[in-house]
Amino acid sequence: MLCKIAKIDRSNFYKWFKNPHINAYEGFDNTLKNIFNMSNKTYGYRRMHLAMKKLGFKQNEKIVRKRMKILDLKCEIRQNKRKNNNNKEMNSKCTNYLKQDFKATAPNKKYSVDITYLPTKKGMVYLNVIIDLFGKIPIAYKSSYSCDSKLAEETIDVLINKRKSIKNAIIHSDQGVTYLSKSYIEKLSNLKVIRSNSRKGCPYDNACSENFFSIFKIEKLYRLGYIPADKEEMDEIIEEYIDFYTNRRISIALGGLTPKEYYDNYIEKKKRLTKLVS
Repeated sequence: MLCKIAKIDRSNFYKWFKNPHINAYEGFDNTLKNIFNMSNKTYGYRRMHLAMKKLGFKQNEKIVRKRMKILDLKCEIRQNKRKNNNNKEMNSKCTNYLKQDFKATAPNKKYSVDITYLPTKKGMVYLNVIIDLFGKIPIAYKSSYSCDSKLAEETIDVLINKRKSIKNAIIHSDQGVTYLSKSYIEKLSNLKVIRSNSRKGCPYDNACSENFFSIFKIEKLYRLGYIPADKEEMDEIIEEYIDFYTNRRISIALGGLTPKEYYDNYIEKKKRLTKLVS
């Protein structure tokens, strides 16, 4: 009677009855696990949903979150920090031109730069990274055992080699002594860039760089389970992660694209517009 009401064959009912544990999500789950592992176990359900959507799966975020919970696919979770409402006046020689406007309409317009400390068995390594705020791409980086103006200046040289000219671009940093040295300021002045600085004691003015370092440490460094031997080993770790971050790690803010895909799309659109105009 139940089979008649449900309009199913009795043979299909008994087949299901004998094998009640058939997983209707088997293919979905396998793809979910593959993507999660390819992300180095760093994707939450929102990024996982975007990645699955790119592959043609139509399940919504709730289904993705539910399946991830069932499969025990847990990403690294970062706790929110308490907001700093410090509104101290800026140094009279430092101006904040960026003013927490981290959006850029094109590459090579706005840059964020900062230094972080990375421990090795041979001593602390200082990593200086310049991020293009268009697509949030870590475009230039250098490391050193010394945190000085030379490190900052050499990273600017790497940026110039990649972008040729950075004239009129904004380069934003905090008010650390590295970025307030006379030689560094003169270098930026000669390159005709706009030097911008955060307010004292306000890391939110340089949130993009702070966020990148936080992601790098949580998704890569802290999960190593050991302290790298020296700067050479740390450089390999940095290079490997930046390659992953730029070319394979999708971003919710970029609509499910990687920073490289976002940048390439812009260049392709620009080429098409140029052809139409010509």
